[in-house]
Amino acid sequence: MALEPTILDLHPPDATPAQGGAQVIATLRARPAYAAPSATAPLGPPPRSSVSNTVLATLAVVAALWWGQRFLVPVAAGLMLAMLVAPMVIVFERLVRSRTAATLLSLSVFIAFSGAASWAFGGQIMRMADRMPQMIQLLADNLAKNRPDADSVLKRARDALVQLERAAQSVATGTSPRTQRALRNPPAAASTPSISDGATVLVRDTAVSGSTVLMKFATDLSVIVFIAFFVLAGGERLTARFVNLWGRSPRGRARAERAMRETARQIRLYAGTLLVTNTVIGVGVWLAFWAAGLPDAGTWGVTAALLHVVPYLGMAVLVVLGAAETFLAHGTFTAALGMAAYLVMLSTLIGTVMTAWLHGRNAKMNPAAVFIGLVFWGAVWGVWGLFLGPALIVMIKVIAQNSRTAHRAARLMQG
Repeated sequence: MALEPTILDLHPPDATPAQGGAQVIATLRARPAYAAPSATAPLGPPPRSSVSNTVLATLAVVAALWWGQRFLVPVAAGLMLAMLVAPMVIVFERLVRSRTAATLLSLSVFIAFSGAASWAFGGQIMRMADRMPQMIQLLADNLAKNRPDADSVLKRARDALVQLERAAQSVATGTSPRTQRALRNPPAAASTPSISDGATVLVRDTAVSGSTVLMKFATDLSVIVFIAFFVLAGGERLTARFVNLWGRSPRGRARAERAMRETARQIRLYAGTLLVTNTVIGVGVWLAFWAAGLPDAGTWGVTAALLHVVPYLGMAVLVVLGAAETFLAHGTFTAALGMAAYLVMLSTLIGTVMTAWLHGRNAKMNPAAVFIGLVFWGAVWGVWGLFLGPALIVMIKVIAQNSRTAHRAARLMQG
């Protein structure tokens, strides 16, 4: 029995041939050749990558951050500077009625403030360098006064270690201890490098490396300012184009815009927190140096506030410089150790506890996540990583909060 093809009657029973033909054409136009799946149909769980792929992707990101730091550091710092200066640009734009002029005025204010702070910091470092020979002479006099006696524990321990080393070498080489002593004591004609020669070489190398670091920092700062200028001059048009990169979905663009606004707000809150804590540390150092009778107490306060911009490393440098200045003024190791202990306590209470409390309250961050992130960015980008690390951690948390795939990381970093 032959199978007859099924014929679909598209004409309604009460329609004329003309009406039926029109309805057929309309039906064919409205119905696609292949029907798309319903939007409400379940799509199943999203695909998950394996652990090995996740580890490899993480290592690739870390390697890219380390390898591309010459490009990524100025870009990240320039974007943060643009977010920080944006409210000032809006205020100036209302006055001068020009976006470009407002951007130039805002960045000029930033450059003038940075230049004044750098002049105060550099002047204090130069004064410390000028007093360095006097400090070395004072240190030599103190060591000469506190010369240990001939039967001190340190001298006996050193002699015992020297005898042990000679005995071990005699066993290993088959030579007698007397031969070892002869080899240890070369003729008087053989000259040995002195401490002054080594110090001269060290100062020369430090000056060369310091000049290279200053030139690199000036170049990076110029690039950062130019990036901030072009981003701020673009205004809302550049922001809208960046938001449009997230696709045509209104929900996705709304998440991107919300993340940008929250990131800018957190950057300003972090800058405010840094301004408050640095001011408190500067005032504390100024009062301590003034009470101790040290010269340039006010300039030392400004120097302390600037050094605290770089977490942990800046305060370590301040402890060393403060102890050296106190030793030069009073001439005793006790006074130097007392000032060093005070600076360590001040940096711990204000620079760590107060900063972590304010930062955690504003950004709702976990202090452990902040510290671990700071160690990571310091290892990847060095001093720039320590400087930009807290702001980068906040940015990562905000982006993770507004992402559908990284919300677990945001909960982990939340305080």
